[in-house]
Amino acid sequence: MYDILLVDDEPAHLSGLSGMLRRLRPDYGIATARSGREALDICSGRCFQIIITDIRMPQMDGLHFLEQISPSATPRRVIYLSGYSRFEYAQKAMSLGSFEYMLKPLDPQKFIAVLEKTEKSLEQEFAARQQYERLAVRLDVAEPAYRHRLLNGWIEGKQLMAAEKAEIAGILGFSGRGSLLVAHTEEEAAQERGMALLRQQGWCTAFASRQDPGLLVAAGGAEPDSGLLQGLVRLGLTVGVSAPLEHFIDEAANAYAGARHAAERRFYARPAEPQVYWAAEGGLDAGRNLTFDKRLPGRLREVIDGWDGHEAFQSAAAEAVRRILGEGAPPMPEELVRGVQQLLYKVIYDLESVREELLAGLLKRASCFAEGITVYHELIDSTAGLLKDIACAVAEAKRERKEGVMSRCLDYIDSHYMEDLSQETVAAMFHFSSSYFCQFFKSRLHMTFNQYVTRLRLNKAKEMLKSSNVKVYRVAEQLGYHDVKYFNRVFKKETGLTPEEYRSLTGTPR
Repeated sequence: MYDILLVDDEPAHLSGLSGMLRRLRPDYGIATARSGREALDICSGRCFQIIITDIRMPQMDGLHFLEQISPSATPRRVIYLSGYSRFEYAQKAMSLGSFEYMLKPLDPQKFIAVLEKTEKSLEQEFAARQQYERLAVRLDVAEPAYRHRLLNGWIEGKQLMAAEKAEIAGILGFSGRGSLLVAHTEEEAAQERGMALLRQQGWCTAFASRQDPGLLVAAGGAEPDSGLLQGLVRLGLTVGVSAPLEHFIDEAANAYAGARHAAERRFYARPAEPQVYWAAEGGLDAGRNLTFDKRLPGRLREVIDGWDGHEAFQSAAAEAVRRILGEGAPPMPEELVRGVQQLLYKVIYDLESVREELLAGLLKRASCFAEGITVYHELIDSTAGLLKDIACAVAEAKRERKEGVMSRCLDYIDSHYMEDLSQETVAAMFHFSSSYFCQFFKSRLHMTFNQYVTRLRLNKAKEMLKSSNVKVYRVAEQLGYHDVKYFNRVFKKETGLTPEEYRSLTGTPR
């Protein structure tokens, strides 16, 4: 069961959304607020796992509200609602940790899908936290949970009392100079084997990170030797090692950040490269914020518009990511992923004539873009995949526009079949070249323009011959045939009968 906060200044929308949620999730706790300021007051005394907020509101808008809200001790997801399809809103929402961005008025089925996706994401985060707690217990069942909290607070930079520092020094078994090692893997069995190896090699102060359930942390008075590092790599772990620090206990947060940042270089590594990274060697710029060249969305749009059905997006994706990276030390992986995601949002928001349903699907794909990306080539693959989805949506929009043009074209022919119609004049009327119109017409109807007009005229002729006593030459004139003999030849070629024979067989008297 989750607690949900709804924030919207429109009473009807707030009432409708809360009513729908109570029907869908009767066991959830639902609270409502009419402004960001009221929502902020409610959040000061209650914790919510899901916040659904409008963006434009009086007093305090949804973006300002999320900027002011205190960090949550439990997992939280934010869904933004807006009646404005503006890239700037989505960009700001992303920077505040938006989980989903939906346009109003809400489609109930789409909202239900987003709600289920939100619940699944929360379940995964809660499960990851439980994994950490289970792992912490299994890794050191003899030590109380207090030790793990103390050590995690220490490396995270928590202000420690003198007694706590002394306790940490006792746990470490050394003071003064030291370094920190982190080892990353998503496999619990590999984590346990890695912990056993660390302790076997004398790194007894080893524990699980509560910030990242896949991360083991170990402290030592000396740098790890090559045997230990190779053993961890053979177990499938990626290792980051901090620079040695003279006042290690006081500078543990810096050592932890350095080791983690070093290990993050695995994101950019080639498959054959060793999985041990030293903070002293540098590599990533943790403070670098990325922006993309304003010309880049247009370049990607050219690739999308020129797509001919063959794969062309892998190279375009790789080039786009390279341009975002630019020169200098690479940023942290999450910053690069965020920069690429913003670029893709911009490309999607700039689309024209794409149906709302297709656009919503693309935005949903973009909101999930970062999921599962752990290395550089996966970022390229995900970017290429989304570009292809965008190209398919654009192609579908073009097809629908052409179908609309074709429908109007056929309506015109059906209304003017009795006139002197030519492919050239009809093509010009609908702003096509004659050669393109010829190909387009045949691709859609599987017959040429002249074949279609002839078939239409002859079908009309059959109706007139069956239902009236109009003379054959009059029928020919009304269908646009100025030469009755030519009309007779065309009719017989199509039916195997002359117009008179056809009339006789259908039972209509002359």
